[in-house]
Amino acid sequence: MKRKFLVLLVTLFSLAAIGMVVVQIVQTRRVTEISDNLFNVSVNNAMSNVIDQFDRMKMDQYLSQRERVRLRQYRRIEELNDRMLDIVRIHQDLFYDETRTRLDVALQDSAFILPQVRLSASDSNVIRRYNTLVNARKVLNDSAENKGGRPIAKPSEILTSDNFNYSMLDSLIREELILNGVDISPYIGVYDNNNSEFLFLSKSGVEENLMATPYRYNFLPSGIASAQEYHIVLHFPTSLIFVNDSVIFVLMNCFLIFVVIVLFLVAIHTINNMRKVDEMKTEFTNNMTHEIKTPLATISLACEMLQDPSVNSNDEMRRNFLNIIGDENRRMRTLVETILQSAKMAKKNFTLNCKELNVHDLIRATADDFKLTLESRQGTLTLNLNAPDATLYADELHINNMIHNLVDNAIKYSPEKPTITIETSVKGNRFELSVADKGLGISKDDQKHIFEKYYRVSTGDVHNVKGFGIGLSYVYQVVSLHHGSISVNSELGKGSTFVVSLPI
Repeated sequence: MKRKFLVLLVTLFSLAAIGMVVVQIVQTRRVTEISDNLFNVSVNNAMSNVIDQFDRMKMDQYLSQRERVRLRQYRRIEELNDRMLDIVRIHQDLFYDETRTRLDVALQDSAFILPQVRLSASDSNVIRRYNTLVNARKVLNDSAENKGGRPIAKPSEILTSDNFNYSMLDSLIREELILNGVDISPYIGVYDNNNSEFLFLSKSGVEENLMATPYRYNFLPSGIASAQEYHIVLHFPTSLIFVNDSVIFVLMNCFLIFVVIVLFLVAIHTINNMRKVDEMKTEFTNNMTHEIKTPLATISLACEMLQDPSVNSNDEMRRNFLNIIGDENRRMRTLVETILQSAKMAKKNFTLNCKELNVHDLIRATADDFKLTLESRQGTLTLNLNAPDATLYADELHINNMIHNLVDNAIKYSPEKPTITIETSVKGNRFELSVADKGLGISKDDQKHIFEKYYRVSTGDVHNVKGFGIGLSYVYQVVSLHHGSISVNSELGKGSTFVVSLPI
């Protein structure tokens, strides 16, 4: 997949995903607003039903027996006052003292006859009926006082008493809320605006929330209170006050969009990795072909030279060409062996052939193998084998190949005279082997990928570094199978140090 097409695909999908997210956000906001409105309508309908039911029910059902007597006395007196007011309104010519007989307010104590007025029989009956009502009201008041009862109370005063059955009001509100589709249990309070206090609280400690709530309703049982005297207030303790099927559907859509975006990013990441692996495999094939082709050409040329009688008769020249053939053959064998061993180690059922071995012996043998190469480039290889005990239980073939790869890399990535140092030490129960050079160094970005298969470090302007990106991957596999660890410390232009730690 071409890079431009991949970038275009990512861009188009990103724009589509952003558009879908924006649409879902707008839709979610609209659904939330609709849901809030529906919730408010449901609460208002429920409370309207509560107030209506409360008004239709008799006040006596909310009171104790003692409070019921007081309420009946009050209603009887109110009835007498109304009848007295009607008489005064109809026969204003018989009542003249406005300080004691006022229209619209039942404060009359008696009827006063206008001076020099001859009363007819009907007028006398009016006066007699009025005074009868006054006497009846006086008897009611005297009866309450003689029985040791409290003063006759207005119904609005009864609301503030401890005998009012607020639990019935609480149950009625919760029942109506459920019937209207609101299954969230609220905090309930009855607030007295005149005295600025709560007459009832379903739960203590929520006064501030109830004062700030928008759910406030006038409480007018049986029309006994003014419009702003008492309020029923509700507070719902959760921010998600209403979730319906539409909201759930929108949330599911947002979740699915998120899943699709994640899967797309994973797919793009996988495709990009596959593209990189494909490029590295192509480069690996080219490098491997070149690596094999070069020694084959050298061997072929050496064989042709050995066929020349003049060369064949010269023992020294013959030995040189035979040494060249042997070196190139070993080079190809090492190359093929590394590839084969790396492929084998990638299998799950791969097992090591471990035995006791001396790592110092393997290091010295590796140093001897690279002696001629270093001499040809006027390089040096220093051994600081400080480990008191270099005996490990490990696979000799792979440990030897690991050391060989590390030294070979140190030489290859040293553009001038190679300066290689191999050190060993023991730290706790770990054997440490370090291979240091003063070569090109490795950038921070490359250090993250150097142990990946087929990955090759960029060498900048140096183009004669041979390799196929499998050596350090093989080293990492060997160290991992031996339950060890490997790290690198490198700086561009100053060289690199690879440290291998293996269990003793």
